[in-house]
Amino acid sequence: MSSNEWVDSPAREQNPHVQAGWEAALRELQHQAAHLEARGAVRAAVTLYDAIRITRAGGLNCEEHATG
Repeated sequence: MSSNEWVDSPAREQNPHVQAGWEAALRELQHQAAHLEARGAVRAAVTLYDAIRITRAGGLNCEEHATG
């Protein structure tokens, strides 16, 4: 199973432990983005904040993997 297959797995949404792990990871990434921003690495921080927002929104649709 590739990492993409695991991320797209319905089991991820049904397992509260996995969901809690994702949230913890995203909070840590947000914390690291704040450190980057404080050090003046604004572009890197914004990129990380954007990635966090995209992840929380459910990801991006990839035409390469689209079905139908």
